[in-house]
Amino acid sequence: MINFTKAFSFMFEDKNWPVKIFLGAIFNLLSLVLVGIPFVLGYLLELARNSSEGKEIPLPEWDELGDKFTRGLIYLIIIIVYSIPGMILSFVPCVKYCLGPLYFLALMFALPYITLKYAKTGSFEEAFRFTEMFEFVKRNLNNLIVVVLLTIALEIIASFGALALVVGIFFTSFWASLAIYYLYGKVYREGETAEADSSGGEAPPQPAAS
Repeated sequence: MINFTKAFSFMFEDKNWPVKIFLGAIFNLLSLVLVGIPFVLGYLLELARNSSEGKEIPLPEWDELGDKFTRGLIYLIIIIVYSIPGMILSFVPCVKYCLGPLYFLALMFALPYITLKYAKTGSFEEAFRFTEMFEFVKRNLNNLIVVVLLTIALEIIASFGALALVVGIFFTSFWASLAIYYLYGKVYREGETAEADSSGGEAPPQPAAS
């Protein structure tokens, strides 16, 4: 069973959390000029993968930045590709106020699968296995509802960082991202475990990340 409340505080169990969160906030700041986004996403991918393997502590190091940038950039492209239908719907008269938001809400339910498929395999194609994705969402719907609600709550909480001389939002938003991607890893791990139990064997092996 997933300990959802741990997502809010697990990062503080790392003895070096102040430095790691400070560096995360710096890369968040750099995201204002776009260059920081792939670094942050690459870091979060590593965290999500570790979380899915039960190794969320210590937090990933801010090393191998070239690899983080590359993997984060590919992941960003994956998210953009998935977002295109929602953006198109958002510009269609009469439906932009309902179908567009509904699409992005549905995407939130699929993101743990999309994220972990890429994080664990390093394969662009693995993130687009739609049949497996739909099955994952159906099997784990209860947990995913909680994750989506917590994601919304965490993003709201993070916005209050703007009250701390504005720059505080770069710290609170990075903290919220750590919590969200921790949850992605946990719900994916729970889904794999449930699938293995139902089939009476081990979960199918994942291709090694490149």
